[in-house]
Amino acid sequence: MAAFDDDSEAVTPYASLAIRLVCKADNDVRMFRRLGKTAQLPDPHDFGYRVEYRELFSAFKLAALEEWLRLLDFQVAFQVEALVRSLAVDLQELLELQRDINRLARTQGSAYTSAFLRNFRTQVQLLFWDYNESEQSKESVKQCFERCLHEFKLPSKSSTRATPGEAAFDCLHVTQTPTTMLLEGPFPERSNRVIRSYPGHQLDFLRVSFADENRLSYRFDREVNGRAFISSRVGNALHSGITVGGRNFEFLAYSQSALKEHSVWYIKPFEDDSGRTVDAASIIRSLGSFADLAFDQRLIYCPARYGARVSQAFTATESSVSIEVEELFNLDDVEVLKFPEDPSKTDTWCFTDGVGTMSTELARAIWKELQVRTRRGKRIRTWPKALQVRFMGSKGMLSIDHKLSGRAICLRPSMIKFDAPDSMEIEIAKVFNKPGRYFLNRPLIVLLEGLGVKYETFEQYQTLAVEEVHRSTESVTTAARFLEAYGLGSSHRMTSVLLGLHKLGINDFTDNFYTDCLDAAVHHVLRELKQHARIPVPGACTLVGIADIHGYLKHDQIFACYKHLDSTKTVYLEGPVLISRSPTIHPGDVQIAYAIGKPPAGSSFEKENLVNTVVFSIQGDRPLSSCLGGGDLDGDEYNLIPLNDLPEFKPSRLYSPALYDAAPKKFLDRPSTMADVADFFVDYISSDVLGIIAINWMIISDQSELGIFDPDCLKLGDLHSNAVDYPKSGQPVDISTIPKLKSPAKPDWNAPETVTSDSVRFYESKKAIGRLFRGIELSPVLQNGRRQARRVNQEHEELSLEELMNNFHLDKVRGNTDGMRDLIEERVAEFTDTRDIQEQDIEHASELFGKYVSELRTICASHTLSSARSAMLTEEEAMVGTIVAKCSQPRKRKDLMSRLREQTGLLVGGIREDIMGDEEQPLEDALTCAFVAWELSNIEQNTFGAQSFGWVALGVIFEAIKDIEDRDRVEGSRFSR
Repeated sequence: MAAFDDDSEAVTPYASLAIRLVCKADNDVRMFRRLGKTAQLPDPHDFGYRVEYRELFSAFKLAALEEWLRLLDFQVAFQVEALVRSLAVDLQELLELQRDINRLARTQGSAYTSAFLRNFRTQVQLLFWDYNESEQSKESVKQCFERCLHEFKLPSKSSTRATPGEAAFDCLHVTQTPTTMLLEGPFPERSNRVIRSYPGHQLDFLRVSFADENRLSYRFDREVNGRAFISSRVGNALHSGITVGGRNFEFLAYSQSALKEHSVWYIKPFEDDSGRTVDAASIIRSLGSFADLAFDQRLIYCPARYGARVSQAFTATESSVSIEVEELFNLDDVEVLKFPEDPSKTDTWCFTDGVGTMSTELARAIWKELQVRTRRGKRIRTWPKALQVRFMGSKGMLSIDHKLSGRAICLRPSMIKFDAPDSMEIEIAKVFNKPGRYFLNRPLIVLLEGLGVKYETFEQYQTLAVEEVHRSTESVTTAARFLEAYGLGSSHRMTSVLLGLHKLGINDFTDNFYTDCLDAAVHHVLRELKQHARIPVPGACTLVGIADIHGYLKHDQIFACYKHLDSTKTVYLEGPVLISRSPTIHPGDVQIAYAIGKPPAGSSFEKENLVNTVVFSIQGDRPLSSCLGGGDLDGDEYNLIPLNDLPEFKPSRLYSPALYDAAPKKFLDRPSTMADVADFFVDYISSDVLGIIAINWMIISDQSELGIFDPDCLKLGDLHSNAVDYPKSGQPVDISTIPKLKSPAKPDWNAPETVTSDSVRFYESKKAIGRLFRGIELSPVLQNGRRQARRVNQEHEELSLEELMNNFHLDKVRGNTDGMRDLIEERVAEFTDTRDIQEQDIEHASELFGKYVSELRTICASHTLSSARSAMLTEEEAMVGTIVAKCSQPRKRKDLMSRLREQTGLLVGGIREDIMGDEEQPLEDALTCAFVAWELSNIEQNTFGAQSFGWVALGVIFEAIKDIEDRDRVEGSRFSR
């Protein structure tokens, strides 16, 4: 329920942490105790609790807040409302700050005031962080505000406005729970076509998520009528809009990935630069035509399909490149009849489903454009041979075709989703310039075990993984390889920094922060092994699929090769290859294909180097990709194990693939509207049973002697396919058709990490994933909350610019040991004078440090699994990119970690760009700036964020030195001619 009654509805968002139940008689108390036992609630304890009526959220004060919000500039109003919505302050405390906030907005401007209030919210929440501090010594809200006002600095380059074409922008977030709305941000967010179309109006868009009070996804529960509540709570928000910061926002659309996260875009109507009103309806109209399409005449009659097509414009893309396409060709898809023996059936298999081609010249031009926009691109010498794109209402892959000349693109009917002839920019969704690592997982292990792969094979690779984890702490090189292998610390480029330290002769150093980071990384990997059986397989790989457009390959052949970014060697797969695609649930989702090895002389593969792809044949009765979980070639990635190198993974039997017929679509008898799309979104939250199907399949295969061949498992495989199609078909899987478990007791590997698996509800699984689960011992990681609280609160002991100047070069402030600081300064001194530090250098570094610390603190406070006001990730968790706390919903932690990594990555990327400066700044100046920033991190070492800021600076130091050496090498060779 959102509130007890209409009278309490206005107050509930601010007073829903606890419920006061008044029992008017002794019998009522006894009845409550009996009911509590029936509901298995903990026994209530008797203690006195003083109740005082303070009118903190009276109707008068709520009305005063609403009026104030309407008068404020929106970005300030958002932060003001965020303060009270987060329960960081009560309404009385907030209104007491009204005059100060108004003065700040009037004198310093909206951008400054908004940034300040965001920083203040994080600081004031720490007043709840009890670390044995006496009540007398705690700050009041007013005192905290005044301190923050004295300390806060807005970096000169700070901006909430993205420029056209940027891959990221600062995005405001709202989470609507059953009782309240939580306002957060702005956070760096990957941009999309629509956001980039309205530069300067990013604050008119909101990212809105729907979740329960603990920020966990709404879940299907047979015992709760959640559908009616979600229809009311979420449906009303979508149809009637929401009010944030005194402004009305209306539902706009969602992306396909956001749909699965129960997240959508909202918009506040505004005027564009030409004076035209922009609202949700006008944006949808501007995307293109979705009705009366010759290639999909009934699209507009299916709300889910309509929503899926609209969602293409909201897919997060790296960038839009304005490359002039000289020629645009339409190619036919390569298709064969599914049932050639039956003339009445016209269904076809498509060998080129979702993949077109581009010329080499166009691919190079796109890559050159991307290189201009990012320093990262300049360090990657291999231009990609395959891109995932959005272009003119089409989506899918483009692979190079050596026969095309000029700047040409070839599209196929399977790529074109709606008509958008005016959209000529090429949006880059993903660049495939390196192979993906191969990881086993629980469903794949269940499948392979059922097909005859022995348990000892999985055990062998898990043992190797555990040994690698424990070796990671031996030296900086082993730590670097470990972090890179598991994608940890990537936002702060920990691997690159560790390898840079190794080149200086630093193979080990004693640093508490670094040790804690490694501990968090080790815990993360061991937990992934235990809870998800995420076991790496060296020698195997993951590659994106494309089509053999020249028809060279035979029906059972593939061409696959890859090359790592830091390698000059191309690896060609040859011989039998075990190939699959996630998710796997049907026994036929794993097949064997035959890789042809190096490009045969004179073949098309010799002429076009399709590195980092797996090329599928276009011959035969059915495309191999469709056999693998119903895959296609619009960006799907495939897992490959070369069986000549890893014969232990060869199954003793194979199974015919499922047909994977398209799920029936849910149509209306009239053209659908975005209101119908909103209704589908509500239905999706209530009816998405994909997770239930997947977990029931694994549990039943564990409980049944027939394993994956149990009839219920085979039925679940068919239902899984329909559930996967649900976001585009609109036809949900009937919950009553899902086979139930064989017994109430579940295998121990299924126990949530928040409960013990030795409960009577769980049994010891004899299957491979159960034995692997028990084979991992997971030690608890000590949370450094109290120590971090002190570090955060010590920030008000700010050093002046003069004090910073005096502290430079003083050994007593060094946080580094084993001579690391001296070695780094000696290396930097080879290129720039480390003793000639100017005041403006320190001031610039101090501004960047303040910006980084403020942003990082906010990110850490906004990505916790806990709903407590003072909850906050540690700096080590943010640096590594993990969340140590336990969670009953693994998907929630995974989503939060993904957002954490993305936002820290964007933050670090921005700081790095600010240190490096623009193209005109000499590399030596960038090196000096990086060195000053690193020195500053040592001086401020006790401040939250300082340690990881130092790693960012070190990364830029090593990069700048490499760039200088590369430049001098090129110039030296030029002059020696």
